Amino acid sequence: MVKFIVSLLILVILALGAVLLVREDPGFMLLRYRDYTVETTLAFGLVVLIVLVIALYYGLRLLRGIWRLPRTMRRQSQNRRFARARRQLNQGLIDLSEGRFEKAEHHLMHLVDSSESPLVHYLGAARAAQLQGKHDARDKYLKDAHEANPDAELAVGVTQAELQLAHQQTEQALATLTHLHSIAPRHDYVTMLLARAYFDLKDWQALVEILPEVRRKKLLKESRLKKMEQAGYRGILDLASGDQANFEQAWSKIPKAMQSDTVMMRYYLDLMAQQGWYSSKAEQLVLKALDNQWDDGLIECYGRFEAKDANVQLARVEKWLDEFGHNENLLLALGRIAMRARLWGKAQGYLEASIGASATPAACLALAELFEHQLQQPLKAASYYQQGLKLSLETKD
Repeated sequence: MVKFIVSLLILVILALGAVLLVREDPGFMLLRYRDYTVETTLAFGLVVLIVLVIALYYGLRLLRGIWRLPRTMRRQSQNRRFARARRQLNQGLIDLSEGRFEKAEHHLMHLVDSSESPLVHYLGAARAAQLQGKHDARDKYLKDAHEANPDAELAVGVTQAELQLAHQQTEQALATLTHLHSIAPRHDYVTMLLARAYFDLKDWQALVEILPEVRRKKLLKESRLKKMEQAGYRGILDLASGDQANFEQAWSKIPKAMQSDTVMMRYYLDLMAQQGWYSSKAEQLVLKALDNQWDDGLIECYGRFEAKDANVQLARVEKWLDEFGHNENLLLALGRIAMRARLWGKAQGYLEASIGASATPAACLALAELFEHQLQQPLKAASYYQQGLKLSLETKD
């Protein structure tokens, strides 16, 4: 409309200009065709010519509009359907966010065939179905999403994996993610979900292989990543714990940063203590770590670690008495080492001091075994067995 008014103003200005131009001399125009003759002034002829040109222009536009009318009507009808579908999509997403999952599914699927973006409808409906426990419907929506847009295989696959993990279908999720990783090996979110699937399935070997990439790209929070790393490398040590050579080789392949982690060192030392293995490298690693930073759990594990010479081990640990003399874990470790050195009196003193500092089930058990097997005092042994059991029950509560 604005364009038409502007055009009309230009026409009026041109007409007025033409009239002013020929006002002094209106001129003469003669048109003849066969037996027909038209005479008029030049000004009037110019005006008529301009009017005819404009009439022809708008006439042609009218004819073109009539010619295109069916297509225009179809387009307008389609636009109205798209608009209704968009309103349904928006309402469905709002319902999904607000927890009205049944309504969300209904709104998302109501006009999906009329939508210009059916993929979004199907993916949203799949989430709504999942949250209602309708897993067959969820899988159907995901299949429909892929059929609606085969080029969006990655988006559909990621959504499918997320929903499978949320429903604890971890093996199915792993299959989905393995396929996605094969077609998009550098996709960060797929890599992160794959690490999560390995962790849930306790596939430690696969997990530790992918974790360096997860750390390098900072795909997980540090606390979560560290927990997964510790679990993964502990699992690797468990798998190799049947043979000391394999066990030591598995430890050597663990990154240096993780070998310095006190949680990992405790686990490593604890497994060696359980098997009764000795390693000078392991012992030096622990002693160095304790010299740098004290750790109660680590000294407790070292107390169960069987060194080649218990007397030498006892002397090494006693050097910390001046600084940590009232630490129950240090005293417990000293008591256990003294027992291996067959120094029964010293072992009794250390264990009683540990219980005096802070009674623990482990210290009570060690002292009870000392009284029962070495000192031949069954009544005292029974007393400490009872005390340890009571402490154990209190800890569980």
